[in-house]
Amino acid sequence: MGGYPRVGIRYEDGVTVETDTCHRLCMTDKIILTPPYPGNKRGSLWTDVKVSQREWVADFEFRVTGPEHGGGNLQLWYTKEGRPGIGTSSVYTVEKFEGLVLVIDMYGGQAGSIRGFLNDGTTDFKNHHHLESLAFGHCDYSYRNLGRPSKLQLKQDSSGFEVNVDGNPCFRSDKVLLPSENYFGITAASSDTPDSFEIYKFILSTTATYTREEPRRVPAPPAPQQQQQQQQEQAPDIIQDAPPLTEQVLNAPSAPQQQSSADFTALQQQLNSASASLSTMSSTLISRLDSLSALVATAERQRVLDGRLAALENQLGELKQTIALAGKDTGGKFEEMHAKIGERHDALLEGLQERVGHLLSAGGKKRGWGFLMLMVVIVQVGGLAGYWYYRKRRDGSVKKYL
Repeated sequence: MGGYPRVGIRYEDGVTVETDTCHRLCMTDKIILTPPYPGNKRGSLWTDVKVSQREWVADFEFRVTGPEHGGGNLQLWYTKEGRPGIGTSSVYTVEKFEGLVLVIDMYGGQAGSIRGFLNDGTTDFKNHHHLESLAFGHCDYSYRNLGRPSKLQLKQDSSGFEVNVDGNPCFRSDKVLLPSENYFGITAASSDTPDSFEIYKFILSTTATYTREEPRRVPAPPAPQQQQQQQQEQAPDIIQDAPPLTEQVLNAPSAPQQQSSADFTALQQQLNSASASLSTMSSTLISRLDSLSALVATAERQRVLDGRLAALENQLGELKQTIALAGKDTGGKFEEMHAKIGERHDALLEGLQERVGHLLSAGGKKRGWGFLMLMVVIVQVGGLAGYWYYRKRRDGSVKKYL
């Protein structure tokens, strides 16, 4: 927050962490309140210092990841009881408390919502039958698996109370004014199919406006023994610029954290560069695959055409062989027929000559020359008829063209 001097307190010094896996999940840049596995886990973060001002701004960054049907809830508390009264409870398991709680969950089967509840210490939330009716403000917000931290801001000043998320208004009320001397805290609970709730930052900025109702409190000097003990337990990395202003920073980075942040930034830049190179390579590979697919399709069509041409060539070869065999058989049959016709013609002529000679010798005088001429004509007509029949059979046979 610009214009606000700050006091940075590492979470080990000013915040109490309650989770059964903190030795694995309390990291330099985030705290994982509920792990991705197993489910039904709880965790909490509570400040050990009360807020002494009425006007303040709280910036809260978190991220939620999990499977498709994962579940759980995340609460941001500002209560009088603090950690001893709330512990790791959620809005559904807490009984009576005095203060504010913001609930982030999948209420109503929607993509996500942020709801605000107030309690003056008289309402038992755990046993209330219509808890959703107690919300004084809400907005829809899809917070799961965004791949980045969500930014939630709570602000209270003389004009009222408001809640913003990712720079956009969620809800506000000019009738709400929360008291001072309360503790901030964060709790999370996961279901059987768990969501992982990760806390990245919580910064509280308070103004230096002291009124008559809120006189500046000067603590009594501690006893010598208590003062010596406090000096021994005092953290070396607390930076205090201006006593009138107070800001509690859960994740104020130390020197190793700054180095880790620089290494993380360099690694992120390298990953971005590698991602761009992979994207370029992917585009080139897709283009080459398209070209290869076109070539494969062309080769396949060429292969099909070659197969069809080969089949046609085989059919033509078989047809040629059939025609050649048919030509050979027909030529042999014609020659055989021609030989038989010649033999019959010769036999007929010889028979006719003998018959004519016999007839002439036997009854030449009886029948005369007229009968002889008739027999000659009959012989000639028979020869012409045989030759005509031969020509007709030859012209009507299958011709061979090579």
